[in-house]
Amino acid sequence: MTPTADAPRAEIRDLRIVVRASGEAVVPGIDLTVEAGRIVGLAGETGSGKSTLGLSLLGYVAPGLDVRAGTVRVNGQPVVGEGVQNLRSVRGRTVSYVPQDPSSALNPSLRVGDIVREVMAAHGVLDRGAQRRRAQELFSAVGLPADASFHRRYPHELSGGQKQRVAIAVAFALDPAVVVMDEPTTGLDVSTTRKVVSLVREMSARTGSSVVFVSHDLRLLMSFADRILVMRGGEIVEDVPASRFAEAATHPYSRKLLASLPDTTTLAPRRYRRAGTYALELAAVSARYGKTTATHAVSLRVPTGECLALVGESGSGKTTLARCVAGFHSDYDGDVLVADAVLPRAVERRALAQRRAVQYVFQNPHASLNPRRSVGDSVALAAATLGGLPRRQAWSRAREMVERVGLRADHMVALPHELSGGQCQRMALARALAAQPDVLVCDEVTSSLDVSVQAGIVDLLQDLQKERRLSMLFITHDLTLARVVAENTAVLLDGTVVEYGDSQSVLQAPRHDYTRRLVEAAQATHDQM
Repeated sequence: MTPTADAPRAEIRDLRIVVRASGEAVVPGIDLTVEAGRIVGLAGETGSGKSTLGLSLLGYVAPGLDVRAGTVRVNGQPVVGEGVQNLRSVRGRTVSYVPQDPSSALNPSLRVGDIVREVMAAHGVLDRGAQRRRAQELFSAVGLPADASFHRRYPHELSGGQKQRVAIAVAFALDPAVVVMDEPTTGLDVSTTRKVVSLVREMSARTGSSVVFVSHDLRLLMSFADRILVMRGGEIVEDVPASRFAEAATHPYSRKLLASLPDTTTLAPRRYRRAGTYALELAAVSARYGKTTATHAVSLRVPTGECLALVGESGSGKTTLARCVAGFHSDYDGDVLVADAVLPRAVERRALAQRRAVQYVFQNPHASLNPRRSVGDSVALAAATLGGLPRRQAWSRAREMVERVGLRADHMVALPHELSGGQCQRMALARALAAQPDVLVCDEVTSSLDVSVQAGIVDLLQDLQKERRLSMLFITHDLTLARVVAENTAVLLDGTVVEYGDSQSVLQAPRHDYTRRLVEAAQATHDQM
């Protein structure tokens, strides 16, 4: 069947997805229609079923789940119950996908330019000149360099935000009928997020592609989607136009989400206070990747019991500095000190006490979690190995940390693939906290969490600061969050600190043009929403 121009791009009818072992309904029977050229936002807290519903449009269900009833069609073609070969021809050209973790979508052995060209070749675009021009066009559209040197980079040579933008470029390479985007702006700074949102709107309008945009960021969806569907417990409890969501949403759960949105005009900044010692110091750290210098003589200090926020656009060097602190990147000049002691550059050369003292929570937790180890086992292992606790006490601490980060006791036996992205992030945070570190390196730890859970995690971190004088290096693209969480903020541009001081001064009265642009972009985004 060939769909007409005004036919729905995606249709889901009475879709029922269950847990194979128990028969429990994850999606209890959903209907959804997505019209041509429309952007539909799927909102809801972690574990509400957003990603499960979005992935069904690609004919995919997570391991351990089964489709028990219903139909799913994209551009008139059924994608549930079809053979693998048919789905291969559909995925990419008819429906494409942008994951929350871009590393899972990019072949680490291919250069990024070749990744785009390979996708086009797999679907019949064999002219190499056309492939190259399309890659350049797409990279420019998502704010990436279009020059040959960037095309020759491998995924591991890119920042998290740059990898996400490559994944978005790949998804739009063949102008598919439907693009499913699963938290695609999670790791992006506010100015890049605005560029990506504009790109999505432009591509949808130009090609007639429909977009199903999964996000916990309700404010973002209100700014650019056509409709917002709110999910809870696998069901759609709200379906209203995005432009009228604030006044038209009636379900109590939707009103709760709206009430959880932070008001940037009333947020109280952290009070700056001077501590007697420094828990962490970076002394003239210049990090390299081969012949490329990523950071330039960066010097920063984190007083004991305080938080320093590192902000800046994707690719500015934030994560590189964090990896130097944790010992995951050792090719640098300068020193990293914890409690006045210089740390060995590589983590494997650090003593057990030094590894315990600095714990890292990754932006993409799936890459750091053992897929065969349960939540409880992973957290208890950290408590035992790094915290020095006997097995029974380690398990007790694991349970305490799991519950404190907002997971349930029954999650202790769950494997990572059985958790949502946000739940995995909370698991990773619990594991880091179980070691009772002195310095916690947080790399966009709240970016995949909905606003209500995000607030709970921020409260938890601040409580731990008070209880244990925990110090934090907090990497974020969210300037509002930086102001709330951190006493001090450092702004990075191309690996150089261009502004550094107490958060109130840096983010309310910036001196550097670049910081002013970031603040203005954040305010403009808030005003649009």
